[in-house]
Amino acid sequence: MKTKTFLLLLLLSASTFAFSQDRFTISILTCSPGREVYSVFGHSSMRVIDRQKGTDQVYNFGIFDFDTPNFAYKFLKGKLQYSLGIQQTPRFIQIYTSENRLVSEQVLDLTKEEEIVIVRRLNYLYLPGNRFYYYSFLNKNCSTELRDLLVNINVIHYGQEMSMSNRELINPYLNHIPWMRLGANMLMGTMMDRHSDDFQSMFLPDYLKSEVNQMTLNGNDIVQNESNLNPTPEDLGTSYQKIFSPLRVFSALFLILIFWRPKSVQIALCSLIGIVGLLLGLLWIFSGHPEIRNNLDILWCNPLYLLYIPLLIRNKKSKALAYTLFATLILTVIIWLSGVQQFDIAVIPLMLILGLINYKARTAPPTRHPAPNLRSVSGTT
Repeated sequence: MKTKTFLLLLLLSASTFAFSQDRFTISILTCSPGREVYSVFGHSSMRVIDRQKGTDQVYNFGIFDFDTPNFAYKFLKGKLQYSLGIQQTPRFIQIYTSENRLVSEQVLDLTKEEEIVIVRRLNYLYLPGNRFYYYSFLNKNCSTELRDLLVNINVIHYGQEMSMSNRELINPYLNHIPWMRLGANMLMGTMMDRHSDDFQSMFLPDYLKSEVNQMTLNGNDIVQNESNLNPTPEDLGTSYQKIFSPLRVFSALFLILIFWRPKSVQIALCSLIGIVGLLLGLLWIFSGHPEIRNNLDILWCNPLYLLYIPLLIRNKKSKALAYTLFATLILTVIIWLSGVQQFDIAVIPLMLILGLINYKARTAPPTRHPAPNLRSVSGTT
């Protein structure tokens, strides 16, 4: 009888000891930027190790399907659905290693109660009815979802206004792909030129990682330790986009057009600028992304340039149109200098090209009268 009692007490002690041990280890994974369009700003996920279940999984808020019908339209409209997915950690690391991207880990110093709150929240968000969400570049993405999870457990974060705007935060990620930088800057409106703050900056994975290092919880730093989970990526070298950057291409085109302005080139340029301007106007009106609205690029990249096309074809001029578009270029410069909206540097030679077109179109060509048909007349007397 004494032996059975001793064994029972031993089992109870062992189970109590096992229960008292930390069940979870929760960490934030930050993946360095990649070369693909969707990966240039990096990526954030949350890793959860469950020792009771023997699982090691990554909760990934950045899942989307390229095969979604009307993918580009839904993205620009703000109706593209992202979702929370679960991946095995070794597989997750293998994928990013194959893409030459670093995966770093910040292990969080949490109480058992805080770990349970986070895991329950993650599992709730993973339910089929909850896992899908509409992506927002600034307000709802893979990084902001993790930020909000930490806010939910009352981390202490002393957010302060930054000296940089949201546009200035993202541009360094695009410097090696200047054509994409030009496109991104042309798509985004005045909202991107507001001064950011530490809290808002966490829409970018690198800034989330940096700010998490500054957070405290229960009087202690929330990050317990930090390490890299795969080898440091190799340098991929200079992108061809930097060699043939839009600034270089448009500057060369401007120099050529100073001396040679064939009608066909002017028609092509006016068509391109007008169509892009029309697209910017439609996005301003119909897009669900607040970052795209109030886009003053439409001043210099103006749909009114489409009106030049029939005039060029018929060799006609319009002083009113030329001076109107001259005024929009001047207004663009004023807005740029005032800081209301910043424009991509590659816009400068484009605006100079448009200035040349407007300069040529400001006055009607001189009227040419046909030469008189002189005939020698022989007279008789």
